[in-house]
Amino acid sequence: MSESQEKIIEILRIINEYDKPVGARVVSKELINRGYDLGERTIRYHMQILDEKGFTKKVGYSGRELTNYGKLQLKNGLIYDHVDFVFSKFEEMIYQTDFDYKTKKGIWL
Repeated sequence: MSESQEKIIEILRIINEYDKPVGARVVSKELINRGYDLGERTIRYHMQILDEKGFTKKVGYSGRELTNYGKLQLKNGLIYDHVDFVFSKFEEMIYQTDFDYKTKKGIWL
């Protein structure tokens, strides 16, 4: 998953965590708490793209909320995160073995 996709997924997660429309200021503060350094202007740009893609919708001047399509995409994004986690654990296990493919023997380190 690219860095841009990670940011988009994180913005969707943040919007999803609130029971009311969320603005760029709230999203920006939450992203900073999660290790992303994006300004409000950049957040507004990303949120506009999310609106255009149908993931979010603007609710007056209050901010944005997820659409049903956005909730589905968020769910898919979480599935990708889970698959990536499982893959990284599998990869870690591979590196913790001492397997010789010629003798077909090895040990778990």
